[in-house]
Parts: sequence; structure tokens; C-alpha cells
Amino acid sequence: MKINPTLKLSLLLLLIMSGAGTASAYLAYQAGTEALQGVSQPENNPTKKLGEGSQKSTEPTEFKPIDEKTILIKVYDYTHKKNKAAASGKDQDQNKSKTEDKTSQSTEHNPQEIKPSQTVANLPLHVKDQGVKLQVNEATNEGTTLSLKVNLQNEGTTPVKFLYSFLEVKDNQGRALSAITEGLPEELPPNSENFVGKVKIPSALVDDSQTLSLNLTDYPDQKLQLNIAQIPVIR
Repeated sequence: MKINPTLKLSLLLLLIMSGAGTASAYLAYQAGTEALQGVSQPENNPTKKLGEGSQKSTEPTEFKPIDEKTILIKVYDYTHKKNKAAASGKDQDQNKSKTEDKTSQSTEHNPQEIKPSQTVANLPLHVKDQGVKLQVNEATNEGTTLSLKVNLQNEGTTPVKFLYSFLEVKDNQGRALSAITEGLPEELPPNSENFVGKVKIPSALVDDSQTLSLNLTDYPDQKLQLNIAQIPVIR
């Protein structure tokens, strides 16, 4: 029986195609195996981790407010570093304070030169704790501001730092008043001279007040308690 030449050609083509397909599949398998060498299956299911993370993120957490004094200390530390460029200006303020101190000492030796504001009842007032002395010499009105002239002196053997944000000013009704300081140093050196400065309070805050009290502590230990009460309000 003779086989049709067309059939022979078709069978030959089929064999060639089958061989070519088998060879290409084998080569592709080998290439894929080599490409995946060193790649292993992850130990944990990634979708499980995502699920666990989403569950933890929805759990409520306890709110813990930050202490106000902690914030003040951090702000002070930050601004203290930024203000090093203004050291020359502070030196000028200290020189001015020395001049004012000499003036105040001269008036003490000459009672006839004392200003009327210095003769107010109860003034001067002073307190001393661990060698650090705080004194209120006079109270005057400067426009819309009540100005208290104060002295600071460290007679101890260790330097003392102050953060005047901790200065508490209250009236005789127990209300806390806002105040700013001028001329007072951030650090009192040991066995220092007398530093003169001012504590200024808006007059509108003390319209119905009779007396004031000051409370100053050191920074950051807060071991000193410099409290002065019964400071008269001048109108």
C-alpha cells in the first residue's frame, strides 16, 4: 500500500512541530529554574501581617498630657541656644544694672535723696534662701504698667540659674497675674554682686488689688523658695 506523499509531509511537519514545542518547553523550564534559584517562600503570610497591623491600629490608646513645666524647660533650652548671638546685648544690660545698683546704694547712704515711691509702707521687702537673696525695693507706675524694682544676689558658693517663666505673681485675692522681667540675669554666679532688675505687671490687672506676692524658684532643680508677700499696689 502506497502512502500519499501529502500525508507523509503532514506527518513530518507534525513531528517537527512536536519536537520543537517539547524543546522550547524544556528550555523555558530550565531558564525559569535558574532564575528562581535562592528565592524561598516567606515564612509568614503577608496578608496576615496586614490584618494584624490594622487591628492594632484601631485599638484605643491612653492620652497622657505633657507637663507644662517640661514644655517650658524645653522651650527655654531651645531659645537659650538660639540667643547666644545676643550675648553682647546682655552684657550691656548687666552693665546698666551695675550702674543702677550703684545709684541705689548711693541713695541708701543719703536718706534725703530717697524718692517718694521708696517710702511706701512695707518697702523694701526681702527674702533669703540658701544664700540667694531677693529684694523688692520700690513700686512705681510707668504709664499702663506697675513696675517693681527688685534685686537679686547670690552669696552662696555655687551658681544658680533661673527661668523667669516660673515666676509666680499673685494678688491678695489669689489670682495669678502675668508679668515680665527686665534686667535680671539668667544665672547668678557665686559670691556675686547685687543685680538690679524690674518685674512689670499691666496696671489693668491690679485695679482692684491691694497687695501682691512674688514666688521665684531656681532652674531646673527648683530647690529655692523665694517668696515675698504684702507688696503694696501703687496707683
